[in-house]
Amino acid sequence: MEAKGKPRIYVDVREEKSGVPSILESLGALVIKKPLPMGDYLVAEDIVVERKSSYDFANSLFDGRLFEQASRLAEHYDHVYFIVEGRVVPRRYRGREASFYGALAALTLEYNVKVIYTEDEVGSAHAIMALARKASASRGQRIVIHRKPKLEDVREWQLYILQAFPGIGRKTAEKLLETFGSLENFCKASIAELSRVEGVGERRAEVIKRILVTPYKPRQGRQKRATLEDFYTGG
Repeated sequence: MEAKGKPRIYVDVREEKSGVPSILESLGALVIKKPLPMGDYLVAEDIVVERKSSYDFANSLFDGRLFEQASRLAEHYDHVYFIVEGRVVPRRYRGREASFYGALAALTLEYNVKVIYTEDEVGSAHAIMALARKASASRGQRIVIHRKPKLEDVREWQLYILQAFPGIGRKTAEKLLETFGSLENFCKASIAELSRVEGVGERRAEVIKRILVTPYKPRQGRQKRATLEDFYTGG
């Protein structure tokens, strides 16, 4: 049973050796260790955190791997944070500051990624804890993964249905409904119309439209389908 007032944080099992999960527990977080499909820390259903050393961050920024990772994360979460430990510009990249900050600006502007710099694991834990507390205070204690709303709550059902699409969190779902007015209009919208909604973009719009128009293919044989809720609760 979750202790009252403790923010719940899902942590990828590979992060256990870093010591950050233990620090989070000492700060009062309820830490749940799971093999996450992407990201290192999940502090809300639409907020993911990836932790890197400044050296690894700079390397992956220059060789393009970071943009690929940011793209994958942004497809599934509305808010993506990179927590970077160490010097802002590692010694190896001294003299290349202009290129470094140019790539960093592109990462922020093109993928809406937030970057937080910390000195060490303790600082990273405090940053993650701050995000978790803020999310917990504004959204409630638990991280709810697609829990169905009550039958009569039409508005919540509309939001619930939209949040089932890849990369669509609650805020983006609300913007979609405010823009199109109904689920029917949303389904009829073109890729161009969908992409103009803040938080969607052309790539997500293409994925959404493909899901909407692709004919259904029945699954061969009877298989139990795993859900996100099963994944996060260990069901």
